[in-house]
Amino acid sequence: MIDMTDVRMQSSEEVMLDYGVFQKTTLGGPISRVDRLGGGFGYRFSTPPMPVEPDSRIFTARCHMAKRKGIIVRLPQPGLIIGAPGASITVQGASTGGEEVAITGAAAGYVVRQHQALNITKNGHRYLYFAAASVTLNGSGAGTVLLTTPLRTKLAGAEAINLAAPVIEGWMQGDNFTRAIPVDRKVVLQFDVLERA
Repeated sequence: MIDMTDVRMQSSEEVMLDYGVFQKTTLGGPISRVDRLGGGFGYRFSTPPMPVEPDSRIFTARCHMAKRKGIIVRLPQPGLIIGAPGASITVQGASTGGEEVAITGAAAGYVVRQHQALNITKNGHRYLYFAAASVTLNGSGAGTVLLTTPLRTKLAGAEAINLAAPVIEGWMQGDNFTRAIPVDRKVVLQFDVLERA
């Protein structure tokens, strides 16, 4: 994986990957939905204008490598004041699935806000999730965070949680990465990242 967490993004577009389907009857009637796990997220990122030399040259080389090896990008959360959630947050107890995760080790009374991003790291793999509702953790820094999407892996407990600087870890998707050099020699680069989960 090529670590691009040092690159500031000018804009990002979130895409929720959904492998669920609707079951419709041919002659009318109720419609049901069959959920399927394994979705995850995708993002389209744009960099701020950067000089052709050396910034865009170096960034482009890193993107060439990321296309083959994978990429890690820090997730922008504009306007959200994350504060100090704590540095030793972990999953509390085992979980085999569901749409919530019990956490511990956070700052006492920390508020996880609705749609705040977080990573759960298992075996070095950072899974991206979002909080479905705001929750205030107790005086010990523990609580249960509801998630917008189901867990995509079994948790044994003690997996690291990252609320302070969540990332998307995945693959540069498509063949749309281009590097045009305009007259003012300031380059804006765009690329898509598909979560590998």
